[in-house]
Amino acid sequence: MSYNIVALGDSLTEGVGDLDNQGYVGVTTKILKKETLVKKVSIQDFGHRGDTSTDLLKKLKRPEIIQAVKKSNTIFLTIGGNDLVHVFKKHFLDLHASDFSTQQKIFSVNLNQVFAEVRRLNPNAHIYYFGLYNPFEDYLGKANKDFVPILNRWNANSTTITKKYTAISFIPTSDLFKGKTDQLLYKDHFHPNKQGYAKMSGRLLDYLKKSRSSVQR
Repeated sequence: MSYNIVALGDSLTEGVGDLDNQGYVGVTTKILKKETLVKKVSIQDFGHRGDTSTDLLKKLKRPEIIQAVKKSNTIFLTIGGNDLVHVFKKHFLDLHASDFSTQQKIFSVNLNQVFAEVRRLNPNAHIYYFGLYNPFEDYLGKANKDFVPILNRWNANSTTITKKYTAISFIPTSDLFKGKTDQLLYKDHFHPNKQGYAKMSGRLLDYLKKSRSSVQR
């Protein structure tokens, strides 16, 4: 088994919060390289801090990314966190659930287009798409109980979209960070720290193993 990996998305794929180890991408590739069943691992990481789903759609038109996606057999993807944060920034003093649902509709269209475009470029590469976690639980206070259902709806909707395509795994992360953001987030209280990325990598490796065993059956 060889992995030709392309990593796409935002600051989580770039590894902000743990630049020494390059976040979950760096941790995962290091572990894969040590596995006896894995012959070769190559990685191209196009993660970029601040990118939204709209930015990612534009990136998928860049020649170097098109070429990388076409040649890959495995794709790691984090996107959506900045789309969600955009709502907080825009409506911080007057947040309504409707603001999130409006943004979620835009994101859903974009996510669909991202998957469709990646599939057009490469019909077979397995895509591992990370769901969103809640970095705000220590800051929202009583409002956290209103935000959690919004986040859950957002993730449920993304899960539904992934099911429309072949060879895409939705990887939940909200349970990994719930109640542990003080331990698993970087000092910016938003990005994962080394331990947080290790949790994401562990979950990703579980899904990679599942995919491997289903291919071998």
